[in-house]
Amino acid sequence: MFKKYNNSGLLIFVLCSFFSVLIFINKDSFFIKKSISNISNLFHLLFKPKIIISNLEVMESENDSLISQLKKVTIENKILRQRIRDAQDYYKYTQKTDDSYNLIVARVLNHSMSMSSKVLNLDKGFSNGIPKKSKAVINYDGNLIGRTFFVDKNKSQVHKINDRNFHVFVKTNKNIKGQFTYKSGNRGVLESVAKKYYDDIIIGDTIFTTSASNIYVENIPVAKIINIENIAAKHELDITVEILANLNTIRNVFVVSK
Repeated sequence: MFKKYNNSGLLIFVLCSFFSVLIFINKDSFFIKKSISNISNLFHLLFKPKIIISNLEVMESENDSLISQLKKVTIENKILRQRIRDAQDYYKYTQKTDDSYNLIVARVLNHSMSMSSKVLNLDKGFSNGIPKKSKAVINYDGNLIGRTFFVDKNKSQVHKINDRNFHVFVKTNKNIKGQFTYKSGNRGVLESVAKKYYDDIIIGDTIFTTSASNIYVENIPVAKIINIENIAAKHELDITVEILANLNTIRNVFVVSK
């Protein structure tokens, strides 16, 4: 009677040898490296869970730190871009500024609104050269923003042109004088212009400050004429104007002190 040999051990040995040779030959392949890495991670997770959890906590902490640094750099980058835009605006304006103007650059801190007036606050005061008496305030395009009305040591408040209590004497291109009064939105009116000037005033003309006040130097652009009506029942012309300055996007201004 013949014995039946069990060849399972030999078969396993042959298979293991074959796979070992195969792995050795392909040890540099991505699949083998990935498989070894996954197996290693699995063994670590099974037999050394505390080390894995600790490493994950360290990675999470480092990730949070990187996110915090990224937010800080993003904010700094935003501030830098803002400063570049302001410098470019300032450069463009100074190339065309009337030499008779003495300008003090100020940054707008915030806008405030109340029942009585519309105001913006500046970061400069009389210690920075801004006169205590009211003076004109313009944007980088040279258009009228308003006037200073309260000046502290290091801060100033500006009464904006888009307030119903704001009035300023103005003139047209042809030296026809009147008074600008704010109405609503970005609109105002040119008052006190006699009907005899109807043919001398043109839609699209700009109105400027006059020399009739110690607050405003002459020839600061204020508004543009957009409509003229000669109403029979009235003694004066009805003239609608549009404010030139965009009062909603003011970041920096000039205080005009001569």
